[in-house]
Amino acid sequence: MRSNVESRNATPSVWRTRLLAAALVGLLLALIKLLAPQPMQRPEWLYLVALPIGYGHLLGAALFSRSRYATKPSSLLTTAFVAASLLSLLAGYAWALHTPTLQMAVLAPMLLVSSWHIAENDLALGRSYRDDLRLGCVPRAIHHHALAAAWTAGVGLLALSTRSGVHYAMLNFGGPAVPLQTAFAIEELATAVLLYHAISWILFFGDRARALPEVTARQLRRRLLWLHAIPLALNAALYFWVPAIHFYAAAPTLYLFGSVLHAFQTAFARGLEPRAGARVAWARS
Repeated sequence: MRSNVESRNATPSVWRTRLLAAALVGLLLALIKLLAPQPMQRPEWLYLVALPIGYGHLLGAALFSRSRYATKPSSLLTTAFVAASLLSLLAGYAWALHTPTLQMAVLAPMLLVSSWHIAENDLALGRSYRDDLRLGCVPRAIHHHALAAAWTAGVGLLALSTRSGVHYAMLNFGGPAVPLQTAFAIEELATAVLLYHAISWILFFGDRARALPEVTARQLRRRLLWLHAIPLALNAALYFWVPAIHFYAAAPTLYLFGSVLHAFQTAFARGLEPRAGARVAWARS
């Protein structure tokens, strides 16, 4: 009993991770504003910093979660089928984006899925810190997903209060969707949310590394380093030497496609909470 209490007391608080992630995001955004004082210059810096870190997060999630659902090595035929299916989805997505009547019908649900994933993951981090840094299944509890939905709605209202959001509402609805307009751009809001999500998980795995044996901890830290360093280096190389390819690779709509796949992939890897576990979680709450 005493060892369990000591272990629980030694586990860092999720609020320390959340506050530190928010502080780092604020520092990065302030640095970008310093480097690019003109609002029109900032998206370029945001895509150079935020999207590569986000891609590192997607890549890390795909690699870290393989052991949770892979029972045997995939065959070449299976890999080819998955690759062809993803390319077909990407082609259909690109076609829909270039069809005015389909753009919002495609983008709106994808943005909702991506935002829900970020909110649900933040709540899941809180549960994992209470369970000795073990990431559990996707909960069945209604209040868990209600909180995620409320967070998603709040981000949506903030997006509509940006300059771009107000312009979109005036253009499509004939008036502002929210009474006040904020001073930041929608690119800055998207960057803040994306970076907060990715940095939170980096900090989480840093905490997990401190609870592991030294050799395993070093391996985990090295893995985290190269998973995020490679996309940053590759993105910078494309930006300076192959700008035509970088224009497409750094498109926010392409990242949104990857983030939605990431949301479904991580939810599948975690699995849905058993009904018995859901009853226990509800009783505890």
